[in-house]
Amino acid sequence: MAILVYIFLWRTTIGYRIRAVGLNPAAARYAGIQVPRTIILSMGLSGAFAGLAGAVEILGLHHRMFEPLAVSAGYGFSGIVVALFGKLHPIGAIPASILFGGLLVGGDKMQRAVQVPQVFVTALLGLIVLFVVSSEIWSRRRARRRVAVQTTAEENE
Repeated sequence: MAILVYIFLWRTTIGYRIRAVGLNPAAARYAGIQVPRTIILSMGLSGAFAGLAGAVEILGLHHRMFEPLAVSAGYGFSGIVVALFGKLHPIGAIPASILFGGLLVGGDKMQRAVQVPQVFVTALLGLIVLFVVSSEIWSRRRARRRVAVQTTAEENE
């Protein structure tokens, strides 16, 4: 699905509109893109993908419906972590999901084998979110400083 989403977002006009609205709704509105319609379309598509993932989980793994709260085993949080670690890119989500799948399965095995609590893996995922988000903030600050230093150097010349 990640490859299909990549093709959809980077090779179609609808995908271009979705990306433009996501990056800057005011500029997209100025360019003539109907922002509310595009937001509703992207929300509908993301809901459809979430429903497809839920259907695969129920039909392919459990073969029956459980209590509503027992179906989702924290997949939303893991999905956010994977998306952030994959730099919010569909292709980047593939290796990030493999890494985090290995972390979660390894955490389950560690809990059974050596009685290490599963909470440690969840805490590790939280730390990874903090480090990825903070590294993005630090890189933006560094880029702003470089631009400021270049601007002052050009003014001094």
